Amino acid sequence: MEGNTAEKRVLIITYYWPPSGGSGVQRWLKFSKYLPQFGWKPIIYTPENPDFGIQDQTLLSDISKEAEVIKRPIWEPYSIYRMVTGNKDKSANFGGSTAKGGSSLTGKLAAWIRGNFFIPDPRVFWKNPSIKYLSNYLKHNPVDVIVTTGPPHSMHLIGLGLKRKFPNISWVADMRDPWSTFDIHNSFLSASAKKKNAAFEKQVLDTADAVVMVSPSLKDEFQPFDHKKEWLISNGFDREDFKTIEPIKPEKFSIYHSGLFNFIRNPENLWIALEELCTENQNFAYDLDIQLIGTVDSQVMEAISKYPVLKSKVTERGWMQHDDIIKENNKAAVLMLVVNNSRNAKAQLTGKFFEYLALEKPIFAICPDDADVANAIKATNTGFACNFEEKDRIKSVVNTLYQDWKNNASFSGNKDKIEAYERKNLSQQLAKKMEDLIFSPPIAKH
Repeated sequence: MEGNTAEKRVLIITYYWPPSGGSGVQRWLKFSKYLPQFGWKPIIYTPENPDFGIQDQTLLSDISKEAEVIKRPIWEPYSIYRMVTGNKDKSANFGGSTAKGGSSLTGKLAAWIRGNFFIPDPRVFWKNPSIKYLSNYLKHNPVDVIVTTGPPHSMHLIGLGLKRKFPNISWVADMRDPWSTFDIHNSFLSASAKKKNAAFEKQVLDTADAVVMVSPSLKDEFQPFDHKKEWLISNGFDREDFKTIEPIKPEKFSIYHSGLFNFIRNPENLWIALEELCTENQNFAYDLDIQLIGTVDSQVMEAISKYPVLKSKVTERGWMQHDDIIKENNKAAVLMLVVNNSRNAKAQLTGKFFEYLALEKPIFAICPDDADVANAIKATNTGFACNFEEKDRIKSVVNTLYQDWKNNASFSGNKDKIEAYERKNLSQQLAKKMEDLIFSPPIAKH
């Protein structure tokens, strides 16, 4: 299929696009990078002036020269929130899941306002102008497939509006996170807001020609829909991002965590286990080094500060650009991953997991026993997973990882399973599914 000269066109509607940073941007940036190799021209529709706090200029180099990028103005209410609260930090945006201090009173109030006044999210004001603009665009510039990716789930409402106007264009709704059941926001929603979100979600699931899930269990977080039109296409890693990375033997037993570390992920039993290991084993205490890269909630740091030995071993590094995160993670002895300690945890197969795979270092996850990430670690033979309550097992696993580091144990991951998650391979899978979609009869609506 590679090198197919019969060009097909896919319109990708996404809020996140470079120079936006963070995990949300990379999925469709990388798909659009590789889709042209499989006969698809990506047309990106994205805001001209989005209100995101994290920027990563290094991602601009990944934009395909064959991609057409359309940027249109967006109005968002975040500036009003910052004016009212006096918080000028761009990451302070109505209690977004990336905002530091999300457990604070101000953060909770912001989340309540966000969830109950802006449904499904504060980007909803872009819906009608986008439907109007894209309706005119599509009349003069036909496409074979429309893709919407959320969150923000208001992107799917743009797709819903376009599908109603252009019923013969295939529409793919890409669900990166839950919608009406999302644990981070749902506790703040009124009954009316929950009902509206559920209604929007149902319309999207029923109307889209294909619904993409990023993990095996994610479909269970959505209302029932016709699973014959479900595609499972996970996130992954781009081998090109790692081509200059050389193996490093860490001088310390360095445990690295990168990305969001919010209050709902605080692994209290891990901190207890590490403190105990430090007090019981002087060598372990000397060797231990914990590096937290990215946004760390103040509640997590407060929890760590209760342990006198452990707190001296932890360094909070702050946010870094993607290239720098890879270089830093390469210095680790162990790469740590913690999912939300909540009902949605089983389906969380985070983007950092796949980038961890590419570094070929042991992964240590705190997650439910039956979580998708635990199953993926087992399938790829890349590390260990413990649940939040297993303090003794956490302690045992950390000690095993420590001994492996001391003994220079070699990495023994399943290369074939890991390779399946390369972005180029996932893009080929996506291209084939889109081709099947436009050349197959539609699935009957019930």
